[in-house]
Amino acid sequence: MLYKDINFLNRDYNPILGDIEIEDGIIVSIKEKDKGNGKALLPPFTDIHIHGGYGVDIMSSTSSEIVYLSKRLYENNVGAYMPATVAKSRSKILSCAKEIRLASKNRDYAQIIGIHIEGPFISHKFKGIMEDKFITCCDISLYEDLKNIMGDLKIRFTIAPECEGAEEFSKYVTSHGDYISMGHSGGSYDDCQRLIKAGASSYTHLFNAMTPIHHRETGIIGAGLLGNEYVEVIADFVHLSKQCIELIARLKKDKIILITDAMEAMGCQKGKYTFCGKEVTADNSSVRDNTGRLSGSILTMERAVINMSEITGLKAAVKMAAENPAKLLNLDEYGYIDTGKRIII
Repeated sequence: MLYKDINFLNRDYNPILGDIEIEDGIIVSIKEKDKGNGKALLPPFTDIHIHGGYGVDIMSSTSSEIVYLSKRLYENNVGAYMPATVAKSRSKILSCAKEIRLASKNRDYAQIIGIHIEGPFISHKFKGIMEDKFITCCDISLYEDLKNIMGDLKIRFTIAPECEGAEEFSKYVTSHGDYISMGHSGGSYDDCQRLIKAGASSYTHLFNAMTPIHHRETGIIGAGLLGNEYVEVIADFVHLSKQCIELIARLKKDKIILITDAMEAMGCQKGKYTFCGKEVTADNSSVRDNTGRLSGSILTMERAVINMSEITGLKAAVKMAAENPAKLLNLDEYGYIDTGKRIII
């Protein structure tokens, strides 16, 4: 199908007016005509860290309910995503993975590119809202079981670098083509360097659920800011202040990935929900448990881009939502608007 006179951001994130021909959701040709004016079509976003939304909780939903989430995300310019689990029993994580795998077979909406296992290989102290009883040392057999379920889909783990067995686990996972992110951690700068050597390539929601930075031990936050690895950022101005995000933007530049960390309440009404086995309350800006602790978010990718653009400008913000996650996970069909890439019109 040929779409004529479309305003869009091209590969260099410049506004262009042109004709775009699409087959099966893939751009087969682009004819640029002039500079674009008005609202520009953006490349599809990729959310690599989302626990649910629109009334869907990844941990408790059927494959058909997850497909519904895919549909709603697609309507909001999310072309691909990685459903995230929380710390639960081995059997619960595996049954959740099976539902995600089944849902991934539907390609009409946002594409499920894999699974993000956030927990159980994390710090007891920096677990956030996750249930302490499910936190364990790193276990390669869980990865092998997940690999058998997920097939060719990608698997990404958040693990604490100080967790028992972390280096061996990271080497094994990354040697098999999958991904390790560091987070929910009280680890030191040196702990992070060891895990990077073992294959870790990113940091999970930088600053959140990790040791605060100290001038004599920069810890995991310092390692994230100073290193060349990607860092996730929850740009809702609740998990991080606007000034903190500006600090990250100045230091990390092209290594920032916008995520939502959204849970079931995203896109829904205010009120009571259940997350990580606890009752939480969603209002207009955040989700918290009865102690005031943040419990996921209600952030959308669109709002994350709008918020980040206040700090970096639109071009850089779009790149953080589209191109950077595609680079981290080697997603050939995503990243920017060009021939051979997927698009949502």
